[in-house]
Amino acid sequence: MSSQKQTQRRVTTHTPALFIPGGKPALRRAAAFLSAAALLALAGAAPSLPAAAGPDDGKIVTTKGHVDAPKAYWDEQNGTFVLMNEANPYKTGADTYELDKTVNWVGKGYSTRDGKSQYTMTLGDSPSLAFLGEPGQTLYMAPHLTYGNQDPIWAGLGASTKVPTERFRDGVFATDILSVEGPGRMELFRYNPDDAPADVYRMLSSSSTGWHSWLLDKGSHTHNTTTFTRPGRYVVTYRTVARSTDGRIISSKPSKLVWQVGGMQPVLGDGTPTAVPTVDRYNAAPVGDLDAAKYMLSVAPHRLDADPAKNKDADDKLSDITFTAANKNLKGTLTLYNNGYFLTDLPVVNGTATWSEMLGSEGSQLQAVFTPDTSDENSAEASRWISHKLTYEPGKAESVYSDDGNGSWPEEIPDQANTVLSTQQYTPTSMDYDVTVTPNGNGFSTVEVRFKDPKVRGFMRGGFYAQDDPVYPYLDLEGSVEDGVVRFTFRDESFYKGTALRVKMLTHPDMNASASTTEVAANYEPGTKYTAHDALAPDSAPIGDAPKPAPVDPSPSAEPTVAPSAEPSAEPSEAPSEAPTAEPSTVPSVSPSEVPTVPAVPTASAEPSVPAPAPSTPAPANPTPSAPAPTSPAPSAQPSTPGTPGNQCVPGQIDGRTKISHGHLDIQATLKDRQLSVGLRDDSGIIDADSTVRPLDSVVWTVSENARRVRTERMADEKLNFMGPVGTAFYGLPQTQQSGLPWPGYNTQDIDYSQLRGPVRLHVVPKVMPEGARFGMFTESLNGADVLLDSTTGKTTIDIDYATHAHANWVFSEPGQYMFDVHYSATLADGTEVNSPVQQLAVAVGKKASDACSFETAVPKDPNAAKDDFSGVRRVDSATPGGTAGANQPGSAQSGAAQGGQSGQAGASGAAGDVNAQGSSDGSADGSAGGVYPGGISGGGAGGGSLGQSGVSAASGGVSSQQGGLARTGFGAVSVAVGGALVLGAGTVMVLRSRRRAS
Repeated sequence: MSSQKQTQRRVTTHTPALFIPGGKPALRRAAAFLSAAALLALAGAAPSLPAAAGPDDGKIVTTKGHVDAPKAYWDEQNGTFVLMNEANPYKTGADTYELDKTVNWVGKGYSTRDGKSQYTMTLGDSPSLAFLGEPGQTLYMAPHLTYGNQDPIWAGLGASTKVPTERFRDGVFATDILSVEGPGRMELFRYNPDDAPADVYRMLSSSSTGWHSWLLDKGSHTHNTTTFTRPGRYVVTYRTVARSTDGRIISSKPSKLVWQVGGMQPVLGDGTPTAVPTVDRYNAAPVGDLDAAKYMLSVAPHRLDADPAKNKDADDKLSDITFTAANKNLKGTLTLYNNGYFLTDLPVVNGTATWSEMLGSEGSQLQAVFTPDTSDENSAEASRWISHKLTYEPGKAESVYSDDGNGSWPEEIPDQANTVLSTQQYTPTSMDYDVTVTPNGNGFSTVEVRFKDPKVRGFMRGGFYAQDDPVYPYLDLEGSVEDGVVRFTFRDESFYKGTALRVKMLTHPDMNASASTTEVAANYEPGTKYTAHDALAPDSAPIGDAPKPAPVDPSPSAEPTVAPSAEPSAEPSEAPSEAPTAEPSTVPSVSPSEVPTVPAVPTASAEPSVPAPAPSTPAPANPTPSAPAPTSPAPSAQPSTPGTPGNQCVPGQIDGRTKISHGHLDIQATLKDRQLSVGLRDDSGIIDADSTVRPLDSVVWTVSENARRVRTERMADEKLNFMGPVGTAFYGLPQTQQSGLPWPGYNTQDIDYSQLRGPVRLHVVPKVMPEGARFGMFTESLNGADVLLDSTTGKTTIDIDYATHAHANWVFSEPGQYMFDVHYSATLADGTEVNSPVQQLAVAVGKKASDACSFETAVPKDPNAAKDDFSGVRRVDSATPGGTAGANQPGSAQSGAAQGGQSGQAGASGAAGDVNAQGSSDGSADGSAGGVYPGGISGGGAGGGSLGQSGVSAASGGVSSQQGGLARTGFGAVSVAVGGALVLGAGTVMVLRSRRRAS
């Protein structure tokens, strides 16, 4: 051995001084007088070193579940934002935790559906993915959707419903990534590989300044993909920021969240780190003889099992990191670093340790620090060791040895692509920008906004608006300005024809400029090129930090109640803008004949609050459906309108149910004292500012014309045939949140599955659907579509195998009124079957159904409702909803009562929600089905329909068919009874048709 190695080894094996990374010589000398026991005592460690002790052990570990972090809350007392982590780490129900006391762990995870990896993403050749890396590159991933479990983590971010956006300039507030410290790059985005070229929507980035900010909506949260180029420990610093209406900056304190990517799971604690720092363990360990120790650290491609069945998906992407020692009885801890950042701690047992890790497709420097377990007699005199750097390159094997002595302490090597966001305010040198809409071919177009000043930062919003609805567009334009440019590519659907295309440019709070709205096309024509010019509004308000208001409540509260108010929308600039011009294009687009022009929808109005009902009690083993929602609403200041329950038409309600037109909603299950219950977790902020669990029976989801969709080739999977053929129009609530639409999901995350045997089952059984309608629910992921509910096959149950919070695509093929019996069921560990009470979910689809005062039909109490069949389903024509006609006009309850005598009264009783399927004994035979159409076509009598031949009970004249609405999708009148039989009688399906007035 060379003299140089001998000298190095002598220094390594005999120097008693302690190692302090980055410490000054004086501090090192002072530390040398501390004993190993004193160091351990200072670190709060027990005399026996733990087998593994990462820097985040003892923190609140959020993983293998739904996590919103950071989530912005409003602190009214201090007039600012507070960032929290909302998760369920202890499996006792979701709660919020201080961000810097938590750690998000991204380990390995696999779908239980098909075994596919849920923690890796290998890039395809889509140009939209170029910001992530080269085709074929593999990234660590926290997926936007998981199957059968929530491994490795289901992470997003969001904001409370109580953020007072009315106090902010243009209603804007945003979460910023200020910096990312870690071994690689981090990206947040949504990705649908079947929708190219509109397959990627970027959200946040560690490397692109424009994508350091995410525009928030109060009450929203995201489900998104998060990727990392290398495994290791990332410290992400966030803030949430707004500018007050008087021009002052309102910002949370910078808050750090650790993402532990790969490695072993940190030890769950109460938020207080408990680990002994690695450097302290090293300094407390004996020096020993590195030549005799014969330590080796190696990295090599993962060795696959000879039996392919034993290999998991993406195992070919792994590398094996191995430590060996001459002492085969050696015990201790091996701490691995990637580019100087903590990767994992491994227990060394019998002189060896191995870890298989997805190190990524980019090279890096690995290092290890070994500390022996001095409490073990076979390891008490073993040598500590800092390995030299071990170069990792994909597909190659490398090793380093202890007889080369100690290396230098691991030094962090940040990824050079990562950038730090400046929080300095900026006044643009020019407020001007140009807007272009360019057809791309294949039915897609791109909106581009280009600022004259490339330093402008902000967000694009807007979309295609019906002529009488300036609030919610059919399609949300979304994007962040990067280097003065923002682009959004969209499928140029033919039903955008005739709408107004408006582009809203919202400035980041750090910009000294206000929002502007540009009408690019007043009467949009798909496949046409448009150009427009506009400018941001100058910001003349004072600039500075917002002062803290005086406390409004002496009791401390992280989130006091804030009265909801309408969010201000960005107004167009007062400065005149050049008129947009349309330029003909020869690029083909979707034929307008495929889908009719979208009917206009009304301007959204404020919806009244109603008190949250008391929690429902659990149901017996054979539940019965809950009674329809109470339909005797509180007195209203509005004048009464005959033809509705209680002879009143209450704004914001249908039959006493409060409308929910947008926002986050979950059909939530809870299990307490062996009793199962169902409720609607309402985060919309429409009824209450707080997140509230309320009965499904008390609300109706209203689905506007903005939900119009077309089944495209990317949805051609035969499993989705319940939609109808490709090209069919339908109404859809998307899997990801869209403004102006309800965003419903289901939620079992508060249930302790250890108390159960098998899954929790969600039952959604259609009871009322428009004539010819079909209903379904499905999810989309990188692995394709998964159908959860399908009215054409009788699939009405979703098996939920783990505590989860999930969203899916909801499909309604026709406009009109839908009613579902909804309940949860499960099997307790002792075999007892439990069912929640059945509640009725009401959905009004389309403009006319959403504007109605009452439903066309009521659902009778059905003792078999908990069964997963379609017994008693009623089909109603998708016509003008009942209750909209005036007094004594055809189609009103009063008209039916006047003509049908007592049987008409029975219909009115049905309108009030107390369905009487038998009618009154005093009425005529034609009234025997009185009460079928609440508030509309009810009763029988002289002008009514007869049940005998057609199963119709209708008031005089019936209801005229809907004109100018969504075209039929080609579906005929389909029975929803399993097996397709249509038999009139008790417990069978009825198709109800209203009489049509002769034209």
